[in-house]
Amino acid sequence: MKMETYISDLLYRHDCVIIPSLGGFITNYKSAQIHPVSHTLRPPSKSISFNVQLQNNDGLLANYISDCESISFASAQIKIEQFVKGIQNDLEHKNQFKIAKVGVLSRDTNGLLSFEPDNSVNYLLDAFGLDTIQSPAILRKSKAVILPKPFTKATKGIKSPKTTINWRVAAVILPLIGLSTYVSFQQETVNDAYANYAYLNPFKVKPAAVYTPRVIEVKETLVLTSIELSPKATIETSEDLINTTELISPVVNAIQFHLVAGCFSSEVNAENLVSKLKTQGFDSSVIGQNATGLFRVAFQSFTTKDSALLKLQEIKATGTSTWLLKQ
Repeated sequence: MKMETYISDLLYRHDCVIIPSLGGFITNYKSAQIHPVSHTLRPPSKSISFNVQLQNNDGLLANYISDCESISFASAQIKIEQFVKGIQNDLEHKNQFKIAKVGVLSRDTNGLLSFEPDNSVNYLLDAFGLDTIQSPAILRKSKAVILPKPFTKATKGIKSPKTTINWRVAAVILPLIGLSTYVSFQQETVNDAYANYAYLNPFKVKPAAVYTPRVIEVKETLVLTSIELSPKATIETSEDLINTTELISPVVNAIQFHLVAGCFSSEVNAENLVSKLKTQGFDSSVIGQNATGLFRVAFQSFTTKDSALLKLQEIKATGTSTWLLKQ
C-alpha cells in the first residue's frame, strides 16, 4: 500500500510521524550494541515507538502525500481518513494490523493498543548500508602466575660488590660544568663589555642612536558631506569650509522568523509549493536546507517574533498546519 510507503519514507527524515485520529510513530537514536552470547555487532539505528496521545494533525503526512501524488491537501486528508478506518476495522475484527517496514499494531482484551516495531529496517541515515556483523568469540589464555623466588641470605664467602668512583674523570668534568654555568649567567655582561670596547677604535664611527616613536593606528570610516555654495558666495580663508563627518555603522543582519509550510527532498517540488502559496496571497520563499538536506518552504518570513506569532495563529485558524523557525 502506498500509505505504508509514505510513512516509511517520512521515518527516514523525521523523528515523529503523526497519523491523525490514530497516533504517532516516534524514533529515538539507538547506539551500536554487541550481543554477549551470539557475538553480533549491531550498527547504530533508530528505535520506533508508538504514542496514542499524538493524534493532532500536524500536516506532515498530508503534505507529503499531496506532493507525491500531485493532489490537493484536502484529498490527501481524505486518503488518510480511509487508511485509519481500515486499521480500526482490522483491529476490531482481527485484533492486529501490520504496517509494512514499520511494525504491528495490536489490541488486547482490555482494548488497549500495543505496538511491536520491525527491527529489520534501519531508519538512521548515518548508518545506511551497515549490516549486522557476527564474529567468533575471543579466547583469552590465562597466564601462569610466576611467584618470586624466596630471598636467601648471602654466604660469608661472597662479598657484595662496591661501587668505585673514578676521581680523575670527576676532576675534569666538574670544572667544565661550573665554567659553562658561569658563562651562561654572565653572557649578557660579556656582550655589553664587548660592545663598549669595540668602539674604542678611533677609525670606527659609532652609529647614532635613533629613536623610533610608537605609532598607534586609528581606523575610522568618515564620509564628507558636501556643502552647496551659492554663485555669489566667496571663501576668504580655508577655515570657512566646514567638513562634517558621519560615522558609518555596520549593517546588522536582522533575525528572521519563518512560518514553515513543508520540507521537500526535491527543489522543484519546493518551488512548486512556493508558486502555489503566492497565488493564495502569501509572500512565500525557499529558506534553504535543513541538516538532512531537505528544502524548507515558508509561508512568510518576519523580522519580529510578535508579528510571526500573529500570522501563525491566523494560519492555524484556517486548519493549516505550520510551525515557527528562527534563523
